[in-house]
Amino acid sequence: MLTTKPQLSDYKQQIDLVQFLETEGFSKDRRKSTRRWPVLENAEGRKLIIGNNQKTNEYFYYNPEDSRDRGTIVDYVIDKLHIDTATREGWQQLHEFIGRYTGDLSHLSKSRSTDTVQSQPPTEATRSKAMSHYFRLDPLTNTDYLMEKRGLTVDTIGHRAFIGKIFNKTFVSKKTGETVINTVFPMESEQGITAILLKNDSPTGLVNGHTWGERLESIWVSNLPKGHQPKEMLICESPIDALSYHQLNPPKEPYDRVYVATGGQPSSLQPLTVQRLIDRVKPEQVILGHDNDNSGIRFNIGWSGRLQLPGQSIEQANQQLSINHNKHSNILSIDVYGLPVDEAKRKVHLESLQERVLTNLNKGYTPEMNRATTDAIMHQGNHSLLTIHLPNHRPMLTRIEKLAIEWRGLTDKLVVKRPFAKDWNEELQTQKANVERPQPTLRNTPSKVTPQKLM
Repeated sequence: MLTTKPQLSDYKQQIDLVQFLETEGFSKDRRKSTRRWPVLENAEGRKLIIGNNQKTNEYFYYNPEDSRDRGTIVDYVIDKLHIDTATREGWQQLHEFIGRYTGDLSHLSKSRSTDTVQSQPPTEATRSKAMSHYFRLDPLTNTDYLMEKRGLTVDTIGHRAFIGKIFNKTFVSKKTGETVINTVFPMESEQGITAILLKNDSPTGLVNGHTWGERLESIWVSNLPKGHQPKEMLICESPIDALSYHQLNPPKEPYDRVYVATGGQPSSLQPLTVQRLIDRVKPEQVILGHDNDNSGIRFNIGWSGRLQLPGQSIEQANQQLSINHNKHSNILSIDVYGLPVDEAKRKVHLESLQERVLTNLNKGYTPEMNRATTDAIMHQGNHSLLTIHLPNHRPMLTRIEKLAIEWRGLTDKLVVKRPFAKDWNEELQTQKANVERPQPTLRNTPSKVTPQKLM
């Protein structure tokens, strides 16, 4: 019998976390579980992957759908009971709760079942390894969807930038029995793989286009060059578009370009991940390759209005633009930081900026037309906010897109590349169809007959 109060390490090491969670209402998912990585789920749908660190002998868990939900049994109880760990009463509450489960801890290490979690080295006990196991990704052996439906070539799919960045995953519908081989693009953050984007050509749309896992801060990114500074970074909406752009516009050297895709509309956290990636690889130029529609232009405004690239002045970086929209209108927000403390000087600067924006946006629009308008300028500390309302007109959106790049000193560092078609894959397939279309010959070309005069 233990004669002293258990230490936190005793809880983490001696309590089988799988058995504990089963008393908390979790049950093991037999299809996804292995000895190394058991997977449990409760009635509310909360999923936890369990592991054991060989070095510390501690049990731990990861939530595959929430990177913040992770830790040991101690973290689990603190979160469950909302314990204030800054107080003695909080820690007493934790010991009492776990104590009711364990009783005398002395017997626990001896009673570990044969079904216990298999320990693994610290280098293997990572969230990235757990997520790879959880998603059960298969090597890319079936390329029918990419080649037959999307027009991509073997050279593109097998390019060194994309090796290990595309997978397969088989899905069988319990309702219909339909079997679909998905093409899978892993979405990664600094934590590793946190979600997967599934694409297929199922006639019923079975799981097509779905994202499994947590996409919040994760992006799909090609292999990063080792020992080589890339000249370009392409940012677009879908991995398919990234592959299509590569096929249409291959880089001069294999590692001259890094490809990034957000898997749809950029989230609030993805720009932070992309910014850290830019700071790391330091591309000479960023290419925005979004769709050729109003949504794509708004995405370009969002990126050009926020990214910080080498060579920008502090004043340029301190002007940030963002845009929101509904069906008929847009709201452009211009955040300006670090202006003069003197109120009169700050007012002159902001009113001049506001006037330049309105003049540019309303050029060619008569007073009777739906024009851009402004709200009152707001100030808080060293931060000022200009809010501009504008209709959902493409000319106004492209003007903002151009202004954002110019104002923020990105003219030589960031470029917008728009396809003629809606997106880069549609552009690829259009060009491919034009090449494959039979060319007119003398036999099938209608000849113009010149009428002869009757003598």
